[in-house]
Amino acid sequence: MNNNTKYSIQDITERKNNKKSELSASKKKIQELTQNLFSPPETKSKMDLMMHHFNTGMAAYDGIMTGVKIYKRLRAVFSRKKYNKA
Repeated sequence: MNNNTKYSIQDITERKNNKKSELSASKKKIQELTQNLFSPPETKSKMDLMMHHFNTGMAAYDGIMTGVKIYKRLRAVFSRKKYNKA
């Protein structure tokens, strides 16, 4: 099975340009999704905005505390000394 497909410079250039446009479209879509994900919510009152900030802060604190607890447990597991029987 000998695959003798011949490519021309125009074919390669056309494929390259198509891939560049696909990559550009994908990059724009990723930027839009990221911006929508991390943008602050549109609120009508200051109380809603303040509650959103409070909830975000509590979620960050909870994540950090969970990480610290996991780290302490892993450190305790791996730092135990093995006792040799005499």
